[in-house]
Amino acid sequence: MPQDSPPRIPRRARQPRGGTTARGAKRRAELIAVAALLFADRGYRGVGVGEVAQRAGITEPGLLYHFGTKEGLLHAVIDQRDAASREFAAELARIGGVDAIRQLPAFARRNQAAPHLVRLFAVLLTENLDPAAPAHDHFVTRYRQLRADIAGILGTGRDRGEFRADLDPGVKALEILAFIDGLHTQWLLDPEAIDLTGAVESYTVALVRDLTDGAGG
Repeated sequence: MPQDSPPRIPRRARQPRGGTTARGAKRRAELIAVAALLFADRGYRGVGVGEVAQRAGITEPGLLYHFGTKEGLLHAVIDQRDAASREFAAELARIGGVDAIRQLPAFARRNQAAPHLVRLFAVLLTENLDPAAPAHDHFVTRYRQLRADIAGILGTGRDRGEFRADLDPGVKALEILAFIDGLHTQWLLDPEAIDLTGAVESYTVALVRDLTDGAGG
């Protein structure tokens, strides 16, 4: 399977401002939370820095002191949104194999409890499909890492004999991500009709059955 080429390094500074003290870090986190809610509702392009500042009860220069620019605020929001997901994915990668795959419903339960974060991700991803968009490279890198993490989990299971020997981890990783993203999109559009956690639980049972069919372990 062809390997992904290295992503371009985003040309932006990630140095936090105004967060060198506990008070500064707390205020920065509060500003990120306000911006995240607004971005999830109307997108990054539909929200001005002044509106974020007003909603947070701070001046626009005060807001920019913490993030430098609106783009800096965007990346801070994305980093905060992704922190828990990265930690969860890293933990599953350490477990590997069938036990890690069986944790997929836990991921769904967490997302179902925080729909605004799922919406935030979907909105920002759509806004950054254009290669020239400010967070395009972030999402390219994120998906490459997710594919690699899932493929690593699957490869570990295959090497242990838990999964079938003919498994292609890279292809299966694409399938799993496609299911998760597609399901979340349908759930965001029609949450009353879609049981997010139930669908992932059902898929996980079928996935484990498929992965372990004919395995030697």
